[in-house]
Amino acid sequence: MTIHQAEQFISAYQEILADETKRGSRRDPSLLPAPKECVMKAIKLEIAQLFLLNSHTNESITRPLINAAMFLDSFSELPFEPSEFIESMHRRRREIDSFYVDLVKLDRHDGFYWQRVYAMIGIDIGTKKTTFFQEVKLRFGLRSRSGASEESSGRLPVGRLAID
Repeated sequence: MTIHQAEQFISAYQEILADETKRGSRRDPSLLPAPKECVMKAIKLEIAQLFLLNSHTNESITRPLINAAMFLDSFSELPFEPSEFIESMHRRRREIDSFYVDLVKLDRHDGFYWQRVYAMIGIDIGTKKTTFFQEVKLRFGLRSRSGASEESSGRLPVGRLAID
């Protein structure tokens, strides 16, 4: 997921949230632009972008994102009890708060800032080259030599001996 994709998910999600006819009631999960966890990852990625740009203190920008995260569980197949829904809102708020605390611990000027953010969020980052080779390995059933020899012989591999 890129920043641009995250912004698209959030924009589409906030348009759905703006529908006044469904306010305060359960919404159909099929209306979401992506699965709930992808939308949550997009919100976290956007918060990380705001943190990098030093705009994370601007309430008018961050408040809609936090509110959108809190209402994410209103998209459910089964209706919630009011107490369950309130608990889910608090859980999402705590999730955003703990992410923000972890984000503050990062150095914005670190060259690996985005790599660390993606790891915190749980987004897989693969380059075109690495994903291509992984796909080729899966397609042709290629494995590493040590993995293949362990399975076929049932023995543990032994390291090489040094010869003087």
